[in-house]
Amino acid sequence: MDQTLFPGGYFKEFIVFHQASKTLILTDTIINLELDMIDEPLRTVTKLTGMAHPHGRTFLGMRLPILLHRQKARAVGKLQSWQPRRVILSHGRCFDPNEAEIVRRIFGQAAW
Repeated sequence: MDQTLFPGGYFKEFIVFHQASKTLILTDTIINLELDMIDEPLRTVTKLTGMAHPHGRTFLGMRLPILLHRQKARAVGKLQSWQPRRVILSHGRCFDPNEAEIVRRIFGQAAW
């Protein structure tokens, strides 16, 4: 297992990587909620913030601090070096195949 701290101002997130299975484990960093599984008003908030399946994204409370935080580049570089094959989320549905593309879309455009 490997880990890195993903900066986010007030919110910080430990991201864990299981090397043997090439699995990235995210707790609050990305939320990918299925709209038919939640009630209002959370359903509307989820739609408006873009955290709905299949295009889940970084938790709203982390986005601005992440954009402003300089250490994000170091954390993203670490994620890229791991080259995950799977992503497991604690909030919402796990992403379908092609997780590398999903992680690249959410965390940055650099090639894996």
